[in-house]
Amino acid sequence: MSANRYLPAGNKIAQLFPDVLREQGLEPLINRYILTETERGNAWLFVVMDDRIIESIESYAAEKALSSLSTAFQGHPVFFSNSNGLYYAVLLSSSNLPRSTN
Repeated sequence: MSANRYLPAGNKIAQLFPDVLREQGLEPLINRYILTETERGNAWLFVVMDDRIIESIESYAAEKALSSLSTAFQGHPVFFSNSNGLYYAVLLSSSNLPRSTN
């Protein structure tokens, strides 16, 4: 598997990301982008954030921010995590994700 086929989509999202955060009143403190593909075929763009956002982490993880990002990225699902660093995850491929985690 190679995530290279998702490079154009990943680049486009990476270019838009700072502007969408600014539109939400958030500082785009982005450290780096990571493009990867899982064994199941899901391609992800991880946007690793600077830990200086920790003071306002709720704003970055808010449903409004996630929805605005997803809308700007033509409906690609966007998730925020602070479990192992601070990052957004954008699903680039068609979803092979379970419908529910229950």
